[in-house]
Amino acid sequence: MNGLPSADPQRKELADPLTDQPVRHTRAEEAHLNPLARDRLAGGEAAVARELADHHAVEALLEKLRPTQADSPRFDRLVACLAEEVTRHAGDEEARLLPAVRAVATEAELRTLAARARETKELASGQPRHQRPGARPADHLPPPERSLGERLRAFLTPGGPG
Repeated sequence: MNGLPSADPQRKELADPLTDQPVRHTRAEEAHLNPLARDRLAGGEAAVARELADHHAVEALLEKLRPTQADSPRFDRLVACLAEEVTRHAGDEEARLLPAVRAVATEAELRTLAARARETKELASGQPRHQRPGARPADHLPPPERSLGERLRAFLTPGGPG
């Protein structure tokens, strides 16, 4: 969306399709990664609870962003908050959860997890679920990092990040 003026309606057209991706991603994690983490990791329940709280925060932002028009003063702020929350969550996941899961899963399990996650992402609805009130991301933007898709590909590649 860089390069387009703040109120340009094309910003909304560009943002709308992108809002489905985080929801589909969380559905795949919740269906496949979280159960494995919960069952196999020491502290797995707490790790999954953190994941779910992050997912709720992202979906709450998406629920606010979807009806917001590009000429609204809230639009750019919501997009920035969404980028911040997704980046923070992905960084935390990459630093903590994914290495822990790689350590307790076999290569065959990781391949199966990857295949099932891809299938779930393709079939999942991109619509956020109704969120509990009060779930808000922090109000600071971290430096740019790899995209969520790049992180997921790195996790799902046997042998670790590439």
